[in-house]
Amino acid sequence: MKWSIQLKIVALFSVIVFIGFSSMLVISYRVMEENMYRMIHDDMTDVKANLDVAVSQYFLLRQKRINAASLASERLGLAKEISTVVGGRTAIYRADGQPFNSTEPGQAFNATDRADLAAASKQQVAYTTSIDGKTAVASLSFPLKVNQTTIGIVRYQKEYSELYHRNLQLQETLRGFAIAIFIFIFLASVLISRQITKPVRELTLRSAEVAQGKLDTDIRMATNDEIGELAASFNIMVGRIREQIDVIEQERDEVKQLQARSKTFFDNVTHELKTPLTTIVGYAQIVKDNGFSDQAYFDKGLDYILKESERLNRMVADILDYSVASSSNYAYRWTQVDFSALAREACEDMRIKAGKYNIEIHCEPTEHLEVRGDRDRLKEVFLNIIDNSIKYGHVNSVILVKTLRQKAAVTAIVSDLGEGIPQEALQQIFEPFYRENGQLQREKGSAGLGLSIVKNIVEDHGGTIAITSEPGKGTDVIISLPEGNV
Repeated sequence: MKWSIQLKIVALFSVIVFIGFSSMLVISYRVMEENMYRMIHDDMTDVKANLDVAVSQYFLLRQKRINAASLASERLGLAKEISTVVGGRTAIYRADGQPFNSTEPGQAFNATDRADLAAASKQQVAYTTSIDGKTAVASLSFPLKVNQTTIGIVRYQKEYSELYHRNLQLQETLRGFAIAIFIFIFLASVLISRQITKPVRELTLRSAEVAQGKLDTDIRMATNDEIGELAASFNIMVGRIREQIDVIEQERDEVKQLQARSKTFFDNVTHELKTPLTTIVGYAQIVKDNGFSDQAYFDKGLDYILKESERLNRMVADILDYSVASSSNYAYRWTQVDFSALAREACEDMRIKAGKYNIEIHCEPTEHLEVRGDRDRLKEVFLNIIDNSIKYGHVNSVILVKTLRQKAAVTAIVSDLGEGIPQEALQQIFEPFYRENGQLQREKGSAGLGLSIVKNIVEDHGGTIAITSEPGKGTDVIISLPEGNV
């Protein structure tokens, strides 16, 4: 059987109170009983003195000597006189404790208890108290002596039933009072223990809910004792568990996303490498089979092999760059970089390529903008973004490159007048190998890694990159880096 804390408290408190009240009642009963017997004893002592006087006066008034003969002849009158004087019932017995005549009045009441007569016949003063049902009677017996000779025994009996009844009533009152107090204390202990254990039950219930995974629980208690502190600690514990679970779930989602990106990256790498390799192997096999019998076909095959080899080489280089840029162990060469000069230099390097498509590059830098970073990697950022603007910009258009200071950041904006990017594509534009309108881009030699590399480099420098675009109106690439020390 499982005992709850409340049941244990009530049981323990009830046992303690029961033992306490029982002990009190037993002690009080004994004290009251001793008081009753003491009162009887004191009364018997007074009665003994009065009896001695009454006997002496009886014979003195009648001018008779006290001897065995006069006692025998005057026993009935003496008994009646004494009973009148001191109350109670009196009987006169012979010196051996036997009645003078068993038929005489007052001789029958000695049949219940004759211990006092036996003691008196041995020259002792004795009294006994007998309780029969609701009747209490005290019997006093003492010898009558003349010249040290016992001539008879006087036995006196008095009822103390009223005193005994008062004692019983007092005991009953104490018992009833004790029972009432015990019931009150028992009910009070139930209520108090229930109030005390209520927070514990609440904590037990909430703990079970937490064990079942329900973490949206909260305990509010207005107590400032240890239970209240326990409830507060429980709430803190549940809150921290929720936080840890949120972190775990977030990390789990990130791991899933990372696994999905890794799989996508692997599939894309496999696909991108397989395509040029298939072309190279196919044309190499044709050239091998035909030899120089068809010079035009031979030259065409070699051209395809060279072009696909170069494309394959660029892909491998992009993959290596992406791997380096995304690696947390890559060691950047940190220096103070003139950001405006770097933008002008990247624009000059890309003008020849832009001229093939009759695209002009306008550079509008704000002077004296400096950042701390790896100059080569930051230049690679500009080259990649401007190269994308050339690839996807319209012929006979303009690419605008601006640098400016915004609060504590240095910002570069590269704007083109190309086809633009749909809004749904902007959410995935930085994913490795992602290409919107993939066929056109593949023809222009893109593997879809440039923006992923750019994003990693910018974030490693403590900056941000964002793209805004509207189909048919062009695209803006916005790069922000901390000014001065990173």
